[in-house]
Amino acid sequence: MSSVIDQTIADLMALLPIPGPPAKESQVAKYLHKTFVEMGIPEEQIVYDRAQDQSEYGGDVGNLIVRINGRSSEPTLMFSTHMDTVPDCVGCQPFYDSENNRIINHAEGTALGGDNRAGCAILMTLARELMTPVRKGNHPPIVLVFFIQEEVGLVGSRGLDTSLLGDVLPDMCVNLDGGRVEEVVTAVIGSERFTIDITGVAAHAGSRVAEGVSAAAIAARAIAELDVSGWHGRIEKPNGQGTSNVGIIEGGKGSNVVMPQLHILAEARSHNRTFRQEIIQTWKNAFTRAAESVTNIHQQHGTVSFGPGPTYEAYALSDDAPVLKRTQQAADQINLPITLVHDDGGNDANWIVAKGIPCLTLNIGQRDVHTPDEWIDLPDFEKACELVLAIALLERL
Repeated sequence: MSSVIDQTIADLMALLPIPGPPAKESQVAKYLHKTFVEMGIPEEQIVYDRAQDQSEYGGDVGNLIVRINGRSSEPTLMFSTHMDTVPDCVGCQPFYDSENNRIINHAEGTALGGDNRAGCAILMTLARELMTPVRKGNHPPIVLVFFIQEEVGLVGSRGLDTSLLGDVLPDMCVNLDGGRVEEVVTAVIGSERFTIDITGVAAHAGSRVAEGVSAAAIAARAIAELDVSGWHGRIEKPNGQGTSNVGIIEGGKGSNVVMPQLHILAEARSHNRTFRQEIIQTWKNAFTRAAESVTNIHQQHGTVSFGPGPTYEAYALSDDAPVLKRTQQAADQINLPITLVHDDGGNDANWIVAKGIPCLTLNIGQRDVHTPDEWIDLPDFEKACELVLAIALLERL
């Protein structure tokens, strides 16, 4: 196994520096495609969908789908991960810290991109193992999916063309993304992003300031009300729990103009869809009241409009789900105690489940993701690789 892991780490070190922020993953896809062909996977079994066509962000490539033939008598297994990283990962300089058995980043101010090049490297190892003479064809049919645009709202998995996965849907899916290897994610929160566009009245901020209606003042009143009343940040109410957040605020033309327009991108999360809708409605009510309450000397007030953003629904696997049973049996085989957890962050499994494929997510050793302090825990990464191989090669249940 040590030689396999050495190759996996080499793959990871090669993948990390390749730029691939959301909607610009084509260089990563090209590298993966070339490597799969070199392994002996026929070109006709390596395809792309057009998920970028339904994306709010466009894109230079779709989801990469790799089909590996196996025993036709068995149902297909799907393994997935995502190719994109947060934009801050561009320019990273990975370094193998042998003293602490981890991969760190030597480029100051950038994130490393273990989320989710670690998943890509593990699936490369799985493909390489399946193409060895002793394994080739002696396993279930397997399809590998490398998603685009996960970091901007699971956009790639939302647009997955399931017709390219095979004649029938895969029986189950194992998604790779996350931190501590002993934690297996079987329930994931639902999230809904939404836009808030505020229109005020422009005026000179000095000589005619009283004639203006500030979009900034409207936003400030609404956000303050939500924060004080417990509807911003972590939300715990008698009828539900969730979170909400203002992610982006854009507006203004200059310090000498009363701000006439302001755009906000916000989100609400909850495992309960009804409560998530209540969060959003509470936000709409607060911004509507704020818009009506900010007036100028002519008694004009601002207006506000709302729009939808990327959404994904919560899910929870049952304790007897075949994908969970298979994973537990594989974990027992490699002596890995696992704990079932839920995730409040969201991942591609939300859309995989929504498309009719039962899915869980394996954590693979990522730490402090999306930050300049990001690193990869190699013992966890190596164990996750071992677990993926065990799941794929497990004798039929």
